[in-house]
Amino acid sequence: MRFEAARQPRDIFDEDDAAHGNWSAGTWRQVETAYRRWLGFLQSEHPEELLLLPEARITPERVRGFVEHLALSIRDTSIVINLDGLLMAARFLAPAVDYRWLASVKRRVNARARPIERLSKLRMSWETFKLGQSLMDRAMQAHPRDHLLNELQFRDGLILALLSLWPIRRRSIAALSLTKHVVRAGETLSINLFEEDTKSGRPDSFTVPSKLAPYLLHYLNCVRPRLTRMSPVDALWVSQRGKGLTPDAVYQVVRRLTHQAFGEPMALHDFRRAAATSLALEAPDKIGLATGVLQHANPDTTGRHYNLAGSTQASRRFNQAISEGIGPSRCAPARRYTKKTPPRNA
Repeated sequence: MRFEAARQPRDIFDEDDAAHGNWSAGTWRQVETAYRRWLGFLQSEHPEELLLLPEARITPERVRGFVEHLALSIRDTSIVINLDGLLMAARFLAPAVDYRWLASVKRRVNARARPIERLSKLRMSWETFKLGQSLMDRAMQAHPRDHLLNELQFRDGLILALLSLWPIRRRSIAALSLTKHVVRAGETLSINLFEEDTKSGRPDSFTVPSKLAPYLLHYLNCVRPRLTRMSPVDALWVSQRGKGLTPDAVYQVVRRLTHQAFGEPMALHDFRRAAATSLALEAPDKIGLATGVLQHANPDTTGRHYNLAGSTQASRRFNQAISEGIGPSRCAPARRYTKKTPPRNA
């Protein structure tokens, strides 16, 4: 298979400068997903063409049918993603073929695409932080006989609060582990992301602010050990079965809680939109932090009002800006609590 051959590690003496040699794992997933969808379309509508070489299948007529097929179930914005993946696959499967016509098709579909309007449905970062904080406070004050429900509620509130201040992607937040990513240096707590944990392939670092640090410590010292049942689980976020949460599980937690609280579910990407929007609305002088916080390689991705900033430095400055009270409401300080020893049967 050409896919498998192209993904093999490249020799240092290899003079092939093909663009796909530098693709990230996320880009490979996008390309493979789009190409599988393309093959699925051919299998359903034109199975005889699967006997042809890949470049012989990718024709304007067949791509037109592919677009019409996709339009029955997904929006134009998603069609563009599939066409982009198909184009990248076509170019590395048949680099000698001129696919400018396919790039033109993708541009035309993109020109007519209209993303779903989500600004009116967004909740600002201080609102979701306050929601997470209230969930954690109520969990600590709840009756101890419901300890499992309380621990799960505390965990979920902490996830919301962390995402409000550090809006990383679902794969990144699910990848967090206790031994590799969480760093304690005296009274300072930091969370690190490594190259393999991010879509951009760049490391990132987040210093936990004073508003959040007591909650994270309580989770690490009291809540998480009960959820793991003292078993050797390294994942930071632990399920009620004592296993690490998957990216999809984190996504479902966020959607459920925001839907219950605000009447509209928020996806994890909405936290990224909210971070930039919060700064744009409440602290326009700090809007240059948004690109670094969101780890966008190109500032145009964040928007024409946002300027590039160093990722680690921007995360810390954004964290400081939130702590200084950006937004119409103020986060109440964490309630003082006494660390309790987990019951023997937890």
